[in-house]
Amino acid sequence: MKIPVLITLPVTIALLLSCRQHDEQPEALPTRTIIAYVVADNNLDYFALKDLNEMEQGWSATLDGNLIAYVDRAEGASPPHPVVYKVEHDTTAAIASPIKKVYAEHNSASPDVMRRVLSELIADYPAQSYGLVLWSHGTGWLPAGIASGSGKAGKAARPQSFGKDGTDEMSITDLSNALPCRFDFIIFDACYMGAVEVAYELRNKAGYIIFSPTEVLSAGYPYQEVVGRLFDKPVDYSEVARSFFQSYSALEGAMQSASVSVVKTAELEGLAASFRKLMSDTAQLQYVNSMEVQQLSARPDIPLFDLGSFVAALSANNAGCEEVSKSICSAVVFKEATEKFLDNFTINDFSGMSIFIPDTLATSYHDFYKTNAWFQTSGYGGYFGKLGVGR
Repeated sequence: MKIPVLITLPVTIALLLSCRQHDEQPEALPTRTIIAYVVADNNLDYFALKDLNEMEQGWSATLDGNLIAYVDRAEGASPPHPVVYKVEHDTTAAIASPIKKVYAEHNSASPDVMRRVLSELIADYPAQSYGLVLWSHGTGWLPAGIASGSGKAGKAARPQSFGKDGTDEMSITDLSNALPCRFDFIIFDACYMGAVEVAYELRNKAGYIIFSPTEVLSAGYPYQEVVGRLFDKPVDYSEVARSFFQSYSALEGAMQSASVSVVKTAELEGLAASFRKLMSDTAQLQYVNSMEVQQLSARPDIPLFDLGSFVAALSANNAGCEEVSKSICSAVVFKEATEKFLDNFTINDFSGMSIFIPDTLATSYHDFYKTNAWFQTSGYGGYFGKLGVGR
């Protein structure tokens, strides 16, 4: 995302297997518990407080469920250690929600910590269904610790997938393993998470994913508007995403910059199958110059490009390309993007997800990329092999 003590008892093994409660009278449980996992032990600390205020504005006692915010703020903040708020309605500038749990200082970007915290909160606030907001810095599927280029300010960049606690980061595979169950939905309030590689890695962790293929400006989501919608039964995910988009499209100048997509994860296996079929006909695959594909990042160390734009340029086999395009449309049930992004680039072609394109400018990523589930399932190795970078 964004441009810039108590030690509780372990939860039961059964809870780790499913977010669904199996009480004899499940109708007695609230409809939904939503957990916001806010990793702000970094330069986003100010915006974490702002968004928590917006959550309080958006909350209403009439909503059937719980809104729980785990917040780990930066060093020197108050409180200086991770805490859990049970969000209550308030319209003042202060944080009025009560603190329900206090943790000793720990690394919120650790998969073990995330899994433990989420499991405890699910046990503490049982419900019929669960949603998750993941709030922090993000760079999609990219690995931590690679500084292959410069950021906008000319400083060495450190892609890190999701989350940043000090200098600690979490890979997308670790993130998937850290989620203790399947949520109804996951919202990424973080930059660049709208990648096909991310969606596929998390396909068994949520029914729907709302994310942005581009950066997310520091203001993040308009929580005062979307909180109520997230407790609807069923949730209209398109309306949630539209609220995010409209909060930026209504602005002027460079601040009129946003992209957002809603992905139905049940359609991702079909997308992988159609992509694999296209990749299998290597004779039809042609080299794609990434400079001629719709870019979704202005940073050379974050080489992310529009999935649909890439597929259209990939092959002379129009039938195969059309099949993949239809699969993308089935998976992406809502998408919007502004015409420009921070005056860095124009968005003329937007399918709703990004993809990595291997070329000589990004060879340092190849070995890591081949470990992700999308590469291993989608047959993308056919194109890698065509370029001579191996399967």
